[in-house]
Amino acid sequence: MYTFLAQFTTIFSLIACVCAEPAPLPQFETLFSGPLLIGQFNSVTGPLGVRLNAPVLGGNLSDSSGNMVATIMTGPGAEHGIVAADGTFFPDARITLQWTADQKFAYIDAHGVGQAGVKDMFYAHLETDSPTWNSLNARFIIANLTFGEPSPTLTFFGVKSESGGVASAVMHNQTPL
Repeated sequence: MYTFLAQFTTIFSLIACVCAEPAPLPQFETLFSGPLLIGQFNSVTGPLGVRLNAPVLGGNLSDSSGNMVATIMTGPGAEHGIVAADGTFFPDARITLQWTADQKFAYIDAHGVGQAGVKDMFYAHLETDSPTWNSLNARFIIANLTFGEPSPTLTFFGVKSESGGVASAVMHNQTPL
């Protein structure tokens, strides 16, 4: 009996693996983008590499239609990334936003990889108590910081949801998914 059950379980497992489809590649949508004003970098050389530090001086973020959705707050937040011996930059940054819709705040904690002063890509964990934007608490968000003139551009992307995503839900005064 045990042998038959073991063989049946093995065959059933193999069939299930063969029939299972791989997960689809995630599709991203632009959530918001805008200039990030940062102060002068200073550095500290340590055993792990060169630690960079720069204060956040402000900025603003707009949705894909060009409507301003948030102000990047001056002061609370900074970049504390590290440049490894091979030149790879590992950003470790925090910023605080204030949403224009309801004046509530958002805290963003970001970690990633890139080239210091050129371009960074990172995962951004966002927390907010904004009724308009609280669905972002449960969204997978990545961001890109690209340095250029007159200031770096910060762009946030969210994994698209099945029902049209944050952008379409906000434009229709619905709670985003």
